[in-house]
Amino acid sequence: MVRLNDRSWGMMRTTLLAAMALAIALPASAQQVGPALLFASDEAIQLTLTADFSLLKDDRRASPERPATVTVTTEAGEDVTIEAQLRTRGRFRLEKRNCTFPPLRLNLKKKQTEGTEFEGQDKLKIVSPCRPNRDSYEQLVLNEYLVYRAFSMVTPTSFDVRLARITYVDESGADDPFTRLAFFIEDDDALAARVGMGSEVFDIPEGKNLPHGIFEPVTSQTMAIFQYMIGNTDWSDVAGHNTEVLGIGGIVLPVPYDFDFSGIVDAPYATPDPTLGIKRVQDRMYRGWCRSNLDPEPILERFRAAETDIMALYRDFPYLEDGERNRSVRYLKAFFEDIATAKRADRQFLRHCRQVPV
Repeated sequence: MVRLNDRSWGMMRTTLLAAMALAIALPASAQQVGPALLFASDEAIQLTLTADFSLLKDDRRASPERPATVTVTTEAGEDVTIEAQLRTRGRFRLEKRNCTFPPLRLNLKKKQTEGTEFEGQDKLKIVSPCRPNRDSYEQLVLNEYLVYRAFSMVTPTSFDVRLARITYVDESGADDPFTRLAFFIEDDDALAARVGMGSEVFDIPEGKNLPHGIFEPVTSQTMAIFQYMIGNTDWSDVAGHNTEVLGIGGIVLPVPYDFDFSGIVDAPYATPDPTLGIKRVQDRMYRGWCRSNLDPEPILERFRAAETDIMALYRDFPYLEDGERNRSVRYLKAFFEDIATAKRADRQFLRHCRQVPV
């Protein structure tokens, strides 16, 4: 990741402005390489994660790396223990008043991963139930996992994820071990390497914005339509909020993440930004930029072509409770009705795009 101070921000902004003149439609499928071993399966990987969770649960303001181990079984049936480090991450879910169990980032000793499904992995985000004693919070995690999977059905420029059944062992003894479904998210630098073309991830400084027209238009509108599909308004491409920005030669790509404030996940703690004028996160609002020189129909057709697979993803996923499954399917069905025709999509949301400030 390229982390930018104010000086390097100015240099990057100049570079990206020059890239605008070179931006082309992204041949994403031709550029991506295959998934790493960890992400090559949709089955839940089973493992034990051991650390001093009593310390980690107190790491809310600072986030030092704490010693940890990951124990996983190989195909040969051998238990392998990998040395690792854990630290807390995030913002909203890192606050104790919102979550009793913090979101985590795992840093593996890469050489010890050989022969396991973690082979080649280094850093990984873990999305766990933030209130492990409540089944409903596990359902939120599973729904968010499916959002990542659904986005990958629309575009390959998306984060890989892997479902996991994790047994958490607190070596301090303060808490009893517990097992919950969770998922791993591909590291942002690994995403950049997988997308290829010498891409880099840029960390936009707080309070800074990218130029509005900098992003490759097809990828940008694909992301905006997807965010409308899942009812998510908690993102900003120009500010890099819940969006990774990949700089790839003459192309700048936004890649979304962190969907717990979306309407389809419908977390009990999620509320929309009051400045948007919507009352509930379930209320869809299109936040894509107006692009008079881009025909949205090929992008919409990509979503229509993925409808069967996306609906089957939710209907066939064995870990969703029936109530959660039915609610999510209804929510998605309303979106696909909105894009049934180009005229209807324009009337329902595309014409309400965000004007680029002059």
